[in-house]
Amino acid sequence: MALYDNIKVKAYGKVNLLLDIIGRRDDGYHMLNTVMQSVSVYDTLELSIDSTAPEGMEIVCDKEGFPLDSSNLIWKAADIFKEQTGITYGGKLIVKVEKNLPSQAGMGGGSADCAAMLKAMNTFFCTLKDEDELCEMGTKLGADVPFCIRGGTRLCQGIGEITNKLPSPDCAFVIVKPDVSISTPEAYKRYDLMKSPPRSNLDYFLKGLASGNVFSTSIYLFNVFEAVMDMPEIAQAKQDLKEAGALNTLMTGSGSAVFGIFEKESFAEEAAAKLAGKYSYCKSCVPVKSGYELMWVNR
Repeated sequence: MALYDNIKVKAYGKVNLLLDIIGRRDDGYHMLNTVMQSVSVYDTLELSIDSTAPEGMEIVCDKEGFPLDSSNLIWKAADIFKEQTGITYGGKLIVKVEKNLPSQAGMGGGSADCAAMLKAMNTFFCTLKDEDELCEMGTKLGADVPFCIRGGTRLCQGIGEITNKLPSPDCAFVIVKPDVSISTPEAYKRYDLMKSPPRSNLDYFLKGLASGNVFSTSIYLFNVFEAVMDMPEIAQAKQDLKEAGALNTLMTGSGSAVFGIFEKESFAEEAAAKLAGKYSYCKSCVPVKSGYELMWVNR
């Protein structure tokens, strides 16, 4: 049974500051070296219980195309949490979603919502699961979910389930999404066809990050999928961000969102204002130290 009447949380998006593929497991999953960063753009989830209704679940969202059934990672997160903890809802669990993070963007929107659902349920039902236990559940739902549960700045390895905390960069970002979508399976398929893919310099990137110098960090931004997804819309977004003052630019995840890194938040805000008329999704943001934030609870 729920401890509260309702609870509302933020599910922060992410960018990949570095993304490299270093191998492939026998089961077909690709092995990664990636540095992920939580950023201050987010979806919200609000949980409540209708105690007059039968045991069940309902997702409410007015975003066109957003799945409201059991195919949604939020629903899957609730199912696995319920199974692992043995809780009952005591009625219908209603999840109201405000969807701000774009889909097929490489910003981890689905994984962020999934992670936030696990953490919100842990509070809502007072089940006292620690982060390791939540990450174990999350790994079954998606490779980025453990990162989104922990959040901040992390080196993620394996298929993404191994995470190690890193110092956060002192910088700001502008994220734009061109009007093109990229399928993650297609991106990996194209990577597998490459004979000599480019390689990152992880050691130099980590040294730059540790120095606290945004210029040193920005030099070694890397995403192997940029070489794979040779799309004019991505190239144009990178050029637009550079012309708006970005120190460097990078596609995040398997795309199609692209971010520029800036020395100061005010610089990023000015750049976003310049580009807002060109891109339907254009946001300035800063690094945050968590993938999740509790907004409020009501008893």
